[in-house]
Amino acid sequence: MSGIPRRNTGDGLAKKGRSCGTCTLCCTYLEIESKPGFSTRLDTGEDLAKPSGISCPYLGPRGCTIYDARPLVCRQFACDWLMGQKGFGPEDSPLRTGVIGVRGVNWHYTKPITPRSA
Repeated sequence: MSGIPRRNTGDGLAKKGRSCGTCTLCCTYLEIESKPGFSTRLDTGEDLAKPSGISCPYLGPRGCTIYDARPLVCRQFACDWLMGQKGFGPEDSPLRTGVIGVRGVNWHYTKPITPRSA
């Protein structure tokens, strides 16, 4: 593991010319359901299940601090904007619009992010 915080790349799902950049909305606003082997770290098996609106405990100021060991749920996720789904133009990034599309459902975020307690 590199130990350097990194951003998700959509693991090959991103439309050409799009990347997460500084966006971490999926790490803060989306719920992660507890599913063994899917919501667990690849190195330690720690379950990273969390409710929506709570930041992942491994989200650092520059991105994911466990990027190489992040769970499958994180590895396989790409928002609708990142994948270039219909209705999400190049200018419609989640950080700019406050909307994150997930499999055709648009989530609008106006509430503040709650840091996860240690």
